[in-house]
Formats: sequence, structure tokens, C-alpha cells
Amino acid sequence: MDFKDILLISDYDNTMTGEMHLVPEENLRAIREFTAEGGAFTIGSGRGKREWYESFHEVPYNAPLVLSNGAVIYDTAADRVLFEGVLSEEQKRLTRKILPILPSGTGVVIESGEDSYIPAEIYETSIFKGFPGQEIKTPPMDEIPGGWSKVGFIQLPAESDFRDRKTFDMSGFSAPLVDEAQALCEAHGLFGIRSLPFIYEITPEGVDKGTSARRLCEILGRKVLAAAGDAPNDLAMLEAADICFVPEHSILTDTGAVPANAIPTVRCEKAAIADVIRRLREMH
Repeated sequence: MDFKDILLISDYDNTMTGEMHLVPEENLRAIREFTAEGGAFTIGSGRGKREWYESFHEVPYNAPLVLSNGAVIYDTAADRVLFEGVLSEEQKRLTRKILPILPSGTGVVIESGEDSYIPAEIYETSIFKGFPGQEIKTPPMDEIPGGWSKVGFIQLPAESDFRDRKTFDMSGFSAPLVDEAQALCEAHGLFGIRSLPFIYEITPEGVDKGTSARRLCEILGRKVLAAAGDAPNDLAMLEAADICFVPEHSILTDTGAVPANAIPTVRCEKAAIADVIRRLREMH
């Protein structure tokens, strides 16, 4: 089988991973076979550069990563950023306008260059205070360096365990609060997305997983873009793809937000990406 014309991009959390945030071995085996037969495979994630090695090192991808909801395309083999979208100085100041409308305890993570930062102004009361094993940089917001590629707002109960989908509290931000944040973003040329009920993220306008996945497809000279994802921040990527897949019992399927042309796969814990590659093989 020859997959030389295809770029397959997959979301990581709850698409690539299954139970307890682990990648099923069947997925890894299928990806190795796919790339051995000429396919280009990569991850499209909301995670930033600081997390890529810790999160994705076991995945045998062979194409640059799409990170920070599309704000960064990073070639790990060459240690080179192929694309980076950053907020303007005026847009950075908008973050301060959003902070007062957030519930107490909300976490704020700003991705800039190689690192992620938590503003000192909110760290003491945020969900990140006291997280074990974390080397967190917490400068004042005005001292966070470089171009900000993404700002994320996270609202979680203290007892939540993100790894366990069966017990995880998904209530998150209220709809009116999201609407208010969305209005601020639209008024200031930003792309805002409620990636999960408890996560609201902003990137520069026109920067999302879809635009960057298509940009990467062109960089690599691939004719077909295939994508798999499970959450609202994957929608742009799924809609930009020539072929798209959504795992069963995902957030998109549970909320009825699946693109009309999406092909359903098995649940993520049953190796959804292996199922995607099997279906691509049948189509090809």
C-alpha cells in the first residue's frame, strides 16, 4: 500500500489516547505501518512546545507537529519553527480584561516561545497552586516575554483527575461567561474557542488547527489531508480536511457537533487511530 499522498493529523487527548491518558499499542503499531508505507503522520494538539516531548515522545510521527491549537508548527527533527502566530501588544492587554470576569480559582496559562507561564497575579488563587512535580514560571503578566501564541483559561474543581474520564467533572465555564469572553475576542481580532467545557483558549484571528494543518499539508507537498479529532478545538481541523474522522462517544458526538462528512471510528480507548488507518487503507 502506498500512502505517499496523505498527511494524517490526529488530536492527542482522547483521540490518540485512551483510558487513563495512555496511547493504545495498536495505535502505535498502525502508525508505524502507515509511515513505512509512505504516509506522513503528525499530532495536532492544544498543547504547546514545552509539553511536546513529555506528551508525544512515544508516538512515531514523521512530520512537523501542529501545536497550541495551530499557533505553532514545529519541526522537532530540525528543531525549527515553521510557523508561529502571535498576539499583538493590544491583544495581550485584552487578557487583562478577561481576568476580572473569570470565576475565582481559574487557571491561566500563556504560551510564549519555548515555555508556558502562569501570571503571578492569579497564581496564588489558581488551580495550579501546589501542583506536584511542576516547574512553573510565574512572572507578572507584564514581564512574560516574547510573542504569545496562545492563552488558555482553565476552570476545574480541585479534586478533578483529568486522566479518568469516568469521574472527571466536565461542568467548567458557564455559557454566559463564554459568550462574554467570545464577544471580547471577536471585538479585538482574536479566535476564541471553548476547547472543552472547562477550557477556553484564544489565539490570533485566522489561526487554528485547520489553517495550520492545511498549511503543513502544502509544505509537505501532500495531496490529501486526513484528520481525526474529538473536541470543539478540532472542528476547524476536521472541516479543513479532505477526509475526517471522529471517535464514537466523544465530546463532538455527545453534543451533536460532528461535521456532516465525518466518518465515525471506534472509541478512543479501543484504538481509534488504528481504526482510522484501517479505513484509509480500505479507501485507498
